[in-house]
Amino acid sequence: MNQSFAFRGTIPPSKSLLIRQLLLTLYQPQLALPLLSRCRDVVAMQGATDAFRRTQPGETSHIDCGEAGLVLRLCLGYASRRGGSHLLHGSPRLIERPHEPFLSVLAQLGTVVKVTQRALHVRSEGWQPVSSALSLQGSLSSQFASSLILNAWELPFPLEIVCDAEPVSEGYLALSMELARSCGMVIEVFQEEDALRLRIPSGQRIKDTKLSAEADVSSAFAVAALAAVAGSAQILNFPQHSLQPDVLFVKLLAQMGIPIAQTADGLSVGKAAQLAAIDVDLGGAPDLTPVLAVLCALGPGRSRIFGAPHLRGKESDRIATTAALLSVLGRQSVQTEDGLEIVGRPVEPADRVRKMAFDASADHRLVMAAAVARWAGFPVEISGLSAVEKSFPEFLSIAKLGKES
Repeated sequence: MNQSFAFRGTIPPSKSLLIRQLLLTLYQPQLALPLLSRCRDVVAMQGATDAFRRTQPGETSHIDCGEAGLVLRLCLGYASRRGGSHLLHGSPRLIERPHEPFLSVLAQLGTVVKVTQRALHVRSEGWQPVSSALSLQGSLSSQFASSLILNAWELPFPLEIVCDAEPVSEGYLALSMELARSCGMVIEVFQEEDALRLRIPSGQRIKDTKLSAEADVSSAFAVAALAAVAGSAQILNFPQHSLQPDVLFVKLLAQMGIPIAQTADGLSVGKAAQLAAIDVDLGGAPDLTPVLAVLCALGPGRSRIFGAPHLRGKESDRIATTAALLSVLGRQSVQTEDGLEIVGRPVEPADRVRKMAFDASADHRLVMAAAVARWAGFPVEISGLSAVEKSFPEFLSIAKLGKES
């Protein structure tokens, strides 16, 4: 793209918060929700809650979770908690993503889950009392613990959960706990040497409250990255304080030499004169990886993204697909067990004229990453643009990407 990028406006609300809030309406229908999002994951959760409500006692519910891991795991917890027979459908990639640690915990609560190629079949009589703490491996996803917490309303017995001392994506677990507490849940937290112990007393009830959802920080990062390579952005509704883990990007962009400032008026981002290399642990914010990797590839020096082996189990194997995009751009990278090592260099005249194409259909974050490369000067033809509708459909118009890019 030869034009300058300019954005001044607001970002849609956090899909992570909205999906969690929609689950709570199954326990308290009177909850006042904020304006919902058009992204596919939130729409899937809306459809799932509607389907649960329509299902009569004795019937098998059919729940379409789309491609959303959070939707599937929250609904899996709810189906188990509610009892009965439930079929949770989803894309093949979603069903094959790792769920076993959660299924083992649900088995402790008396739930049987059969996994097939396209669905999880849940049979339960509701959560049954357990004599000891639930042991949960959090090294794969904090969504397992989040599902247990957000489905623990009105239990006739206390629930105790023991998981890894530092569960992966710990920030998202904190997000779930903060939401539950804002709705009246008491959660006792005990930080042990090698474990995190959570205890939820029995009889927790959701208080009548009006929920809110701040701007989606992951989406804001994609817009900020466009500004960093091609112009400017002012995000008017960027939260002053946020538990969303991806807010880490504000510090990272500053470290890379990108003009960025957070004030009462929001977040402003300018174009960098030169991008600096960076070493960063993205274990708590893995969704930043594809876009950040492209930024790393556009400046001189060797960058390292590490600490996130769970990237392999996302919508795509994000370590492999991000490396594939960098290869298309003519940049070297090495895949590691938990991230990428990237050898970057500034955009050169030859980069601007070489034909290149990239299929981003497997992952919405790859659409955003490829768009950043395009605005930086690479004439990359991006196919599979509709994948971005999973989280941020407005991105296509913001980034000026049409059906043919």
